[in-house]
Amino acid sequence: MKRRYLILCVLVPLLAPLAVVVACTAGPAASPSSPAPPEQPASFDARLDTSRPPPLPDAAPPPTCTAIDLPAGTGPRFCDLPLPTATGLSVPDDFCIREYTTVPIIEARVMRFAPNGDLFLAAPSMSTPGGATNGPGSILVLPDDNGDGRADSVLTFAGGSARPNGSCASVESDPDNLACVHGLAFSGGYLYYTRSDEVRRVAYTPGMRSVAKGTSELVAILGGASISDIRWTHTLEQTKDGSLWVSRGRFDSSTCSNTEMETGAVFTLPIQGAPKLPLVPELVANGFRNPMYLRCSPASCGDCYTNELTGDGWDGVGGSEKLALLEKKGESWGYPCCVRRGAAAPTTGSTPDCTNVGAELVAIPLHYTPFGIDFERGTFPGVYRHAVFAALHGVVSSYGGSAVVALTVDPTSLRPTGETLEFVHGFGRPVGGPAVGRATDVAFAPDGRLFVADDTSGKIYWVAPKTLAAPK
Repeated sequence: MKRRYLILCVLVPLLAPLAVVVACTAGPAASPSSPAPPEQPASFDARLDTSRPPPLPDAAPPPTCTAIDLPAGTGPRFCDLPLPTATGLSVPDDFCIREYTTVPIIEARVMRFAPNGDLFLAAPSMSTPGGATNGPGSILVLPDDNGDGRADSVLTFAGGSARPNGSCASVESDPDNLACVHGLAFSGGYLYYTRSDEVRRVAYTPGMRSVAKGTSELVAILGGASISDIRWTHTLEQTKDGSLWVSRGRFDSSTCSNTEMETGAVFTLPIQGAPKLPLVPELVANGFRNPMYLRCSPASCGDCYTNELTGDGWDGVGGSEKLALLEKKGESWGYPCCVRRGAAAPTTGSTPDCTNVGAELVAIPLHYTPFGIDFERGTFPGVYRHAVFAALHGVVSSYGGSAVVALTVDPTSLRPTGETLEFVHGFGRPVGGPAVGRATDVAFAPDGRLFVADDTSGKIYWVAPKTLAAPK
């Protein structure tokens, strides 16, 4: 596959605090009134308004971070396994892509690898805003004990809950109901997971592939049950200091107020030690519309990011999706009052001050819908080494723009400041052909392969360099 470039805008702070370079891949910029991206682009050719605000005067220079790489494998090369290439998808020439699933799993939303290397998957049954529906309502395990590159089976770790006729809340008086399961995280002998307005956990030991009913405990209530436009699709991530972060998204709003800016947020739960449960969530950052997928870098600095899905109606005012670096506790990102730093949104209500809201590192075309993100750990070659990978879910009606992209990084800070490359091509709904699917989540396995989930076709894939060897 020839290398393709996704036109994204990247803010690159220089050592002088006030200086900034706005770097985009080649191509002319469009005016702020540009229309939404085409329903089914042949390739990534959308243009963005390249005007981006400078950093605040007190902005610190980027840190020096050290990558923590995976050890090189000495076993057989993954791409030499006798498996066919995944149908309809392509990757760069130095890589191979294979399907991991043997049966589809509808609503494959969030992947996490357990401490022993088992792949865990959150697959709800409640319909998502993007249209996926009628999944198994479960936390699943997809082991590969024989090492043939395909899942041996699909095991139900917990759940098995049918899609409810009503809301998530209508069935969640039953603590075992997982119709609205979404986020997953392993920490300290537990598997943590989210439901519509709470975080729960079950005890976990490496190798467990099922858990008894009635054994979960409530970790925290997220406070969204009384808010009418809260989303149930949260994710979880453990930070460098051991705390657990959780996202809370919302639907569109055109009213600007302090209360509205507090709705979409990221919270922290201090799970370190043996705290008394349930915990009270503490604010990390707010002013988001939908910061659904969270991820922290495994490098020494432990930078944490979210992909912010911003206002759907902001096509004519320079709106874009955002890769947000969460580095200032209590920071506001301005939604629904601010399109971005220095640019007020066309809302009613209060007159906003947008001069100090958070500024994205990467601006992604509106409606391309960035979901899961993860960080390469030293097994990929060339420009992909240590890159930040993201799954783009694509335009809701057509799946146009769905792909996996690689955001190349600055070698010192390991932050995404370089070009953005299309890495897995072919998702979508080709004109005149069947839908291939929509990329949902990405996760690097302990052996260095990149796993990709698709909540529409129900398939999970893996990608590996042709030189990557399995651990012995």
